Amino acid sequence: MAREVLTGSIVEARYQALSTSGFVVPAFADLTIKKRHAFGPTPARGTTQVLYLKGARERHELLYEQSERRSLDYATIMQCDKRRSVQLNTEAKLYFVSVLRDWSAELKRGRPVPEAQGADVTTTFDAVDTGERRLVGRYAARRVQTTVTVEASPGANTPPSTRVTDGWYIDLPGLGCSDAATTVSFLIGEAVQPGGLPDRHHHKTKGTASRGYPIEETTHFTQTGRTTVDRVELIDLSEHPLDSSLFDIPRDYRPALPGIRGGYDMTKPDTLANRLQEYWDEIILVARTIFR
Repeated sequence: MAREVLTGSIVEARYQALSTSGFVVPAFADLTIKKRHAFGPTPARGTTQVLYLKGARERHELLYEQSERRSLDYATIMQCDKRRSVQLNTEAKLYFVSVLRDWSAELKRGRPVPEAQGADVTTTFDAVDTGERRLVGRYAARRVQTTVTVEASPGANTPPSTRVTDGWYIDLPGLGCSDAATTVSFLIGEAVQPGGLPDRHHHKTKGTASRGYPIEETTHFTQTGRTTVDRVELIDLSEHPLDSSLFDIPRDYRPALPGIRGGYDMTKPDTLANRLQEYWDEIILVARTIFR
């Protein structure tokens, strides 16, 4: 759960997941899937997403579209065989490595969260397999219609909403180094006023049709009388052999600068000069905080 302060309120972004998953090492056949995600009120806005699979590894690329300009700045490599992920800045030729965590094990060890005392909010998830099928390469795609309904009682911080998704999905076992048969998650925004009580969230599940990896989707999201439409369109699916170097750190890339407070600055290399500047900036920030 992430928190952000906006105009005197605390906005809590709650990612709701309906199932947990364990860590696995997959064995993918070579595969490339390219698709476009168009979103927002302007159809021209969007991103092009490319997924590469080979053996125990996967690579995700995101191409941002801005008018006539297209730029690919970041890519993510999942090395399930090494239990790590690699983030690349392809423009600056920088990278950092992080360990893949088994979230199912951590959730089992987690402490119970005290129940909130605010208004009741009920989220209902319904997934229905229409029975329609079509071949995409050698993969059998199935059509699944999903509805997520958020119902809020009077005084709730969370606004009511409805999200209806009509999509086509294929099975890619082991995607994300996970044994989950399907990924079901959604974002709920809750604006808590200072001194207010967080909502009490309840979840219901009706249809439980398996979805899988989306190759095409159309989503209508309605909240406070306004509806937005997002679309995912398949551009290409190829089963041609892929070069293994696509899933490794290029030799001419350098480690990114680690931050003093955690994370990495993906715009700067990890050099002595940059580390000293990072420490100096932190000293100045602390001094200003103490003596202001």
